[in-house]
Amino acid sequence: MNTSSSGASSGRGTLAIVLAVIGILGIIAGIMFLSGAANSIHVMVGSVHKGHHVIRAIVSLVVGAAFLVGAYIARPRTPSARGNTPAQSTTSV
Repeated sequence: MNTSSSGASSGRGTLAIVLAVIGILGIIAGIMFLSGAANSIHVMVGSVHKGHHVIRAIVSLVVGAAFLVGAYIARPRTPSARGNTPAQSTTSV
């Protein structure tokens, strides 16, 4: 058994979770910008309101979706999903 591959899959799992959480938060921020709820949260928009909520919403949604795609790509895979099953070994008897 290769211990470095199990450590790599653990790191990939952590990376996938972090990317998924950031992606979900980005999509939530986009929805808040679209609904106008972001006006009451000054941390997100700052103290100066200059509009551009549609642009901020689109950017938040696109970035959130990109992080979710990154999480999907970074998710850990089982050996059978990669095609490395023990039954497929090419050792001859």
